[in-house]
Amino acid sequence: MAAAQGLSPSAAPSSSWLWEALASGFLSCPICLERFSRPKILPCLHTYCQGCLEALLDGRAEEEAEEAADAQELRCPECRTWVPLPAGGVAALKTNFFINGLLDLACPVGRAPSSPACALCPLIGQEPPRPASSHCLDCADDMCPSCAGGHRCSRLTHNHRVVDMEGYLSGHHDQEVRERQASRCKKHSGEELRFFCNPCAAPLCQECRLGPHLQHPCRTLAEAAEERRLAVEELLGKVEVVAHRLATDRAGLEAAVEGLEAGQARIRTRVEEACSRAVAWLLSQREEVLARLSEHVEERRKAWAALRSELELQEQVASSTAAFARRVLTQGQGVEVLSLEQLVSERLKGLQEGCLPWEMLQIRLPRLEIDLADLEGGRSPFRLEFMEEEKQEEKEEEKQEEKEEEKEEEKEEEKEEEKEEEEGQEEEFSRAEKKRRKKKAKKQQQQQQQQEGQNGGEAPASPLPRKPSGQEVLPAAPSRAAPKALFSCSFWAKTPTDKRRPQVTGLCPFGPGELLVADETNGQLKRFSLQGEFRGTVPVPEGVAPFNVATLGSKVAFTAGSRLFLLDGHGGLAWQRALPKCQASHAVVALGSNRLAVSVMGHVELYNLEGRQVGTVYPGGPAKLCLVFLAGCKAGLVGSDWQQNSVLLFTENGALVAKCREGQLGGCQPGAVCADPRGTVYVVLREVNRVLALSPAGEVLGDFLTAENGIDWPRVATVAGDGRLAVALSNGTIHVFKIRY
Repeated sequence: MAAAQGLSPSAAPSSSWLWEALASGFLSCPICLERFSRPKILPCLHTYCQGCLEALLDGRAEEEAEEAADAQELRCPECRTWVPLPAGGVAALKTNFFINGLLDLACPVGRAPSSPACALCPLIGQEPPRPASSHCLDCADDMCPSCAGGHRCSRLTHNHRVVDMEGYLSGHHDQEVRERQASRCKKHSGEELRFFCNPCAAPLCQECRLGPHLQHPCRTLAEAAEERRLAVEELLGKVEVVAHRLATDRAGLEAAVEGLEAGQARIRTRVEEACSRAVAWLLSQREEVLARLSEHVEERRKAWAALRSELELQEQVASSTAAFARRVLTQGQGVEVLSLEQLVSERLKGLQEGCLPWEMLQIRLPRLEIDLADLEGGRSPFRLEFMEEEKQEEKEEEKQEEKEEEKEEEKEEEKEEEKEEEEGQEEEFSRAEKKRRKKKAKKQQQQQQQQEGQNGGEAPASPLPRKPSGQEVLPAAPSRAAPKALFSCSFWAKTPTDKRRPQVTGLCPFGPGELLVADETNGQLKRFSLQGEFRGTVPVPEGVAPFNVATLGSKVAFTAGSRLFLLDGHGGLAWQRALPKCQASHAVVALGSNRLAVSVMGHVELYNLEGRQVGTVYPGGPAKLCLVFLAGCKAGLVGSDWQQNSVLLFTENGALVAKCREGQLGGCQPGAVCADPRGTVYVVLREVNRVLALSPAGEVLGDFLTAENGIDWPRVATVAGDGRLAVALSNGTIHVFKIRY
């Protein structure tokens, strides 16, 4: 291999980078697999022989040629990118001088590196030429001992660098050869390129600098090359990040496929176990359900295979481009870097902007329901569905609710039957007939209400209580649906040390997976997990009854009466500040990790962690307000104004973002407020046992919680970091719900 490439293995230690380039095929054309001849570089940074590109352009399939003939385009054989050709065709493409410089270091293919002939002997009539024993790095001539001695004695060539042939062939002088390749001016022989003209973007020698470029701003060639290297280095780093991300995405896709196949195996096992209990009839049903499952898996596998192929291609293109750019930066000379800088930069920018983040195909997991109650009815006992995991959880919740409703209806029917028997009345219908008639009557009632609404009569009851008025206007339909609540757990805030029934007046997240509860009646700050497990208390000063609470990392802030307290996170009191005695209680909320916002009648006061007041916020300007509840939101802050019975959304500078008025709240006085990470605001309407959802723009989305969710006189609410809303009732019970969009 080394001989075929023109470099012996012994050269590897002294010029490992050139040996690596030759051994890896870097100097071989990907089309003809031979050493590059007149290498041309495409905008995608792939290099080919000029002859190979011309043959590729002439020998394409007719339909592909017709497609690109008018546009004068050529398709890269490696990355399949269409490359526009200049007016001169393939020959006018940019020459890869970086490759040419490396080719000059390697002996031509087929030439024996151990027996070169003298290049000067034929000039003095010596035939055949004597074996060469030396090589001139400046003239690039091989010379015998006699010609080498004359070369050193000549006035014109006595400064030339003449080295022994063995060292030259072994690669010991490759670095010197590289320095001489691109450092000579083509216009002034023997002059070294040392300057760079900024307006002309051209390297200059001393003669060129003092000639036509005398008035042009110039700098050294090394400075110009270093500046361009840094620019390309920055782009290169970003593309390498893209390549890493593509590799990560591909690994994630493969893991998803494995998970789907594992799910298929689990379903297969369940189906086979169920079929074993009724082999005679279930065998045919088993084949049917497995066929559907396999069809779904095969469909998903094909779709993911296509996506994986595209990811692999993008990864390969990004990696190969990054490798080439890295090689140019680390091994290229200043002139070569400047020559390729624009081309490399454009390609790196294109890859950085063109590699759009792909979205994984929707994963619909198989879900199987087995019902063996009616095997003789001809209905398949297997019900196979494909849906997202969240929808599966919602379906289970709905199914459980339906079962509970059916049980309640059966209990009511039994009570009615017992009552009729006691009164001595005869039953006209069976229980099934009564149930059927009851459902039919309920359906007719719903249809009648819809018909009345269409005919201009009274509209169906709104999910929110409406305030009576002389002329009622139906609110516009919300732009998006309200999030759904999925019940998670419920617990009582009472602990063994409590002497009285707990009264929860404050609620906020406390670290990952915990809630901090302010119990004013017992004068404690209690810690509970989101599953209702009691984790202990946060010490508070003696005789102080916390009302509202907020957390800043490990620090805890709370209000009690007309004072603001901050605990240092180690059980000690950091400071306390007196608040204006203009209202009975004050709400407190954390702004980031270093500020607190406290409601004080018609404005909000801001405090830092040292207890100094650093600002005052007047929502919408000075006005008569009474902010009783306060919370952080996407816009900045949200508060319940009891002066006008409205909810205000405003920035930290006091600019009013939105205002939800009393009519939009169903004529109710707003209670506690909180917001989730998506910006949805939740307002507690204590009078009607509801929690209302508002958009970040203050638009009413609908009910999030109602009395049907088991909330009775809700008091305060908060949103935990993992997408759960906790609401505390007046009796000290806390309900936790998952938020589903």
